[in-house]
Amino acid sequence: MAIENISSSCRATVMPEIERGLEVPRHIAVIIDGNRRYGKSKYGSGTRGHLDGTKNVMRFTEWCIDAGVQALTVFAFSTENWKREQAEVDTLMKLVDGFILGILDEALRSNIRVRVLASDSRRLPAFLHDSAKEVEAKTKHCTSFSLSLSRDEIVGVCKKIATEVAQGETRIEDIDEILLSQRMLTAGLPDPDIMIRTSGELRISNFLLFQIAYTELIFLDKYWPEVTREDLTEIILEYSRRKRRYGK
Repeated sequence: MAIENISSSCRATVMPEIERGLEVPRHIAVIIDGNRRYGKSKYGSGTRGHLDGTKNVMRFTEWCIDAGVQALTVFAFSTENWKREQAEVDTLMKLVDGFILGILDEALRSNIRVRVLASDSRRLPAFLHDSAKEVEAKTKHCTSFSLSLSRDEIVGVCKKIATEVAQGETRIEDIDEILLSQRMLTAGLPDPDIMIRTSGELRISNFLLFQIAYTELIFLDKYWPEVTREDLTEIILEYSRRKRRYGK
């Protein structure tokens, strides 16, 4: 569940292990998979794994800032997760709520904007919806860190455009990739340069399907809470070695 953005104005230091002049991705997207399996393996509790996972999101954000990355998008809650036992879903919602409120002070100190982007906010519990609005309002003048929940993003965008056409606000001949991009939850962000998936799963699930057409894919065979600063360094070095063809 989540998208975070970090602008260059909040960079603190540059990782010494990242060579000057090396191409650093502007936007990294991450599917933070494996929290529950990690928790059950280490603690005998999936909930503990989710807690460790939320803590690592903030650490990863700081590492991205240090490396000079401009935007970070994190996907932590698929709509398939709604099908889990209600007790686990409730716990996850509380953890996300605590995370959102817990990062507020750091976001303000580091000039990070927080946005919660939900394709269907009606599915979010009221307390999480209220917390999201509060943090968004307090950080709206900062430079970008966002959280998103967007399984049916493309469907939602299609419905929105169809409504605009029906109401005479948009012409059918004006519908193109640019207009679609402007209607996506991530409007205003560059498309991801890299997408990382943890836990050893070799698939992209339902994450940013429209935005990752030319994104470089990297799969890590470790659970999200185990990801380290060194992993991010290696990912950036790998990215710098790749030649992006953009379909050419």
